[in-house]
Amino acid sequence: MGLKKKVEPVANISEDFEEKREHPRTTEQLVSDLNSDDCDVRRWAVRDLSGQKDAHDVFLSRLPHEDDPTVIEALFSALEHDISESHASQVLTMLKSEHVQLRNGAIELMQQNPDIFAANVNMLMHDDDPDTRIFCVDIIGAVAHIEAVNWLHQFALNDDNENVVGTALDKLAEIADVSTLEILQTVESRFPNHSYIQFVISLIRNQVRGGDE
Repeated sequence: MGLKKKVEPVANISEDFEEKREHPRTTEQLVSDLNSDDCDVRRWAVRDLSGQKDAHDVFLSRLPHEDDPTVIEALFSALEHDISESHASQVLTMLKSEHVQLRNGAIELMQQNPDIFAANVNMLMHDDDPDTRIFCVDIIGAVAHIEAVNWLHQFALNDDNENVVGTALDKLAEIADVSTLEILQTVESRFPNHSYIQFVISLIRNQVRGGDE
């Protein structure tokens, strides 16, 4: 007769969480819990602080220091709604972070808040870092904003970085309209020897003209 493996009792996860939340749930304690060494405590603090006055300020201050992916996800989820113009600069700073999850979270927040993004797009267009400008193009390609095509035109006509221009043309290939045809010759002449840019320009022409037939 084979030996039966002893089954260890499974801990009650709910009770474990509640034990970690045993401190008084005052705002001050919750803010303090955001700096706990325990990621579960930090994640519960985010949940309990969500919706409270000034919670967004606390979350944005915490994000650059957070290293747990689940807590970062919880922080961005809590920030999805009611982002104000005053928060925009902190969010946009994260586009320059070396942490991929922070960059992606900032991009998604801007995509979900197109009006706030629109108020800052000009600043992003002229950022010294081409990677930041590419992130800006990525956001433009995802937001349903009336100025999206015009913003991409400006990138294609004015940016000196071929990667930024190529990315802008990629997005234009998805949303270009008849007005795009008017700028393509100028863009073409700016990068006469860049095979990919020339290819995408040809693709856009065919798509726009084909859609008008």
